[in-house]
Amino acid sequence: MYSQPIDRHHPGCILFLVDQSASMQDRFAGGLQSKATALSLAVNRLIRNLVLQCQRGEEVRDYYHLGLVGYGKSVGPVFGGDLAGQQLVPISVIADYPLRMATDSLPGNPEVSVDLPVWIDPVADGGTPMTAAVNLAGSIIVEWANSHLDSFPPIVVNISDGEATDGDPRSIAAQLREIRTTDGTLLLFNVNLSDQALTPIEYPNSPVGLPNPYAIGLFEMSSELTPYMMAVARGMDLPVESGARGFVFNADAAKLSEFLDVGTRVSQVADR
Repeated sequence: MYSQPIDRHHPGCILFLVDQSASMQDRFAGGLQSKATALSLAVNRLIRNLVLQCQRGEEVRDYYHLGLVGYGKSVGPVFGGDLAGQQLVPISVIADYPLRMATDSLPGNPEVSVDLPVWIDPVADGGTPMTAAVNLAGSIIVEWANSHLDSFPPIVVNISDGEATDGDPRSIAAQLREIRTTDGTLLLFNVNLSDQALTPIEYPNSPVGLPNPYAIGLFEMSSELTPYMMAVARGMDLPVESGARGFVFNADAAKLSEFLDVGTRVSQVADR
């Protein structure tokens, strides 16, 4: 289980659910950026890194299909420009159609500037219809899984700063996690952002110590890390124990990027 290599005949699938509610305009982890800005930057960086991972010479190979679903004033795909309205997009097409190019600092070396393609902009408006977003994810993902039964199972990453305003999403999330390929069931990971500069809680294997019912609910929605993801996390000196789930509370910008990196790692990306 969770061992199928990624290649063009067995692509992977990653779907991001991004909270775009009004509260995302608040400051992120006590810093200067809004939560919406930090979220969009982290997702844009990850997509860029996935594009580079899939690049062989001048060619970007379709090792992944990616999707972005936003939830706030409305719920739906949030790719823009030539990708507008598309739910899951081959990564070679994503590479060709960013909204624009921006300048980014090199992580770990902020004095060095690099180009950053932008696929998602910060948005903060409306409520937090997380249940509807998880439900939409299921309808998108089940079709993909049925068409790629021999692939590594889909990964869904939900990033939010608060409670759902449209009911409890846990039962829908449980159904989402039942979607499967022959290599395993869908992996659902969650990030609970905060505007307070508190100590993050990373990859817990129990809800003990989580500060509120909403964080506990997101923990309960989260899948356990795969053995390979556990090994990756330990290789990064992250505090993971047996049964660790793909959940982070109160991540700062660095922890958010780190979480996205761990949570989208599969056992192998082949050169086929």
